[in-house]
Amino acid sequence: MLSKIWAIAYKDLYITFTDRSLIIIMILIPLAISTIVGLAFGGLGGEESPIENIPVALINLDEGTSIGVNYGMIFGAALIPDYVSTDGTSSAPVCDAGDGESSLFGGADNPLYTLTDTVAFNAAIAAQLIDDGVIEAPSADPNTPEYLEQAARAAVEAGQYAAMVYIPSDYSARIAYIPVLHPQIEPAQITVYANAGLPVEGSIVRAVVEGINNQVATGNITMAATFAELQEQFGFAAVGQLASSIDIASAFACAFTPSLNTVEVATRAVGLAETRSTSVQILVAVGASQAMFFALFTAQFGVLSMYDERRAWTLQRILMSPTPRHILLAGKLIGVYLSVLFQLVLLMVSLSLVASFLQRELIFIWGTDVLRIVVVLLAATAAVSGFGMLLSGIVRTPEQAQTVAPLLNTILAVLGGAFGFRLPDILSQLSMVYWGSEAFDLLSVGTGDVSLHVIVLLVQGIIMFALGIVLFSRRFEMV
Repeated sequence: MLSKIWAIAYKDLYITFTDRSLIIIMILIPLAISTIVGLAFGGLGGEESPIENIPVALINLDEGTSIGVNYGMIFGAALIPDYVSTDGTSSAPVCDAGDGESSLFGGADNPLYTLTDTVAFNAAIAAQLIDDGVIEAPSADPNTPEYLEQAARAAVEAGQYAAMVYIPSDYSARIAYIPVLHPQIEPAQITVYANAGLPVEGSIVRAVVEGINNQVATGNITMAATFAELQEQFGFAAVGQLASSIDIASAFACAFTPSLNTVEVATRAVGLAETRSTSVQILVAVGASQAMFFALFTAQFGVLSMYDERRAWTLQRILMSPTPRHILLAGKLIGVYLSVLFQLVLLMVSLSLVASFLQRELIFIWGTDVLRIVVVLLAATAAVSGFGMLLSGIVRTPEQAQTVAPLLNTILAVLGGAFGFRLPDILSQLSMVYWGSEAFDLLSVGTGDVSLHVIVLLVQGIIMFALGIVLFSRRFEMV
């Protein structure tokens, strides 16, 4: 009995892997798609180029508050080493934590000094750019803030800077909380103008500015909440006396400290992905989903071949021999299962070879947990083969299968995110493409538990296998 099952399975395996058109669909097309997408969106691999020294023009016109605090100085000191205001003084809050003022701005180790190459844009720089022919003279009066802003915008558009940061004169006066004198915090606007040709750099500068601005707002909100609580507990008069007797800015300076908790530039490794180029990471995501997608076709080719054999009377001749129907069906199913399994294994190895070429070293992109990789492979193969069996029990003719199968496969691929976008989870989780590709993604970075993925794939496979066998057996009762 086992010899007959294996003979039938081997026959289907031989036919499948000696058919050039099937090999192209099973292996070459998904491999080509994954490689092209990886190269298109990730470059040629190799070392990643860190983003640093982004040229930024900072215009800080902030005049400070009535108590001598200039929050615009925080932006200058966070972006420019040894930054001082236009009058040669620094009136930003100074935190006593760590080593004094260096703790406020991060000192020489401030990562923003490496991330950006920021200059304090002034009239002298604008005049030099005009003399060099980089920009044209602005139409505004040279003695007005509008002149500097127009010149800086023109320099950004000319490619001299990636972005301009403009801090207006009333920034501190609006955002500052000052007991009694300015108890209501007002919205304050900072302008970030970026070069349209450098969207990544512009987004980074905006994120940095937003981070510092949020820290300034947080510090003032902290002061407002503190004094509101004190006023509730001790009364307005006591709060007024306290406010006049302490240096508010120094007392709350650490709430404004960028180096303590506002902007941090660091690279955080996530499992095995830390040493991989962008192209390899994309190759993993796209390759896993494409492998699951094209495996659906392989499973259907194997099972639906029985319709061709029936039409050619090959199936009837086999059943006329001393071969029970269940032996024939078992051999067919094992052949389909092994075909899909071999396809997935070949794709995993092939994609790893492509990734090794891109990374310029021999790597296996699917992780190091061999046992879990094997379990996911077996479960994914069961789900895909089960769907092929179910389809064979639904369709009536090979012609009908040629119409229905690609449509259903595409729907499952769309639900599973095989085309570069994901639908809401409640829809995506209906597809075995989602569960299979998600499991391979998790294994590739060495993080996450794939137990649920394996269970779902196995349950889907078993249910579809059972339904498919029942429907298929009824379809061939008259054979």
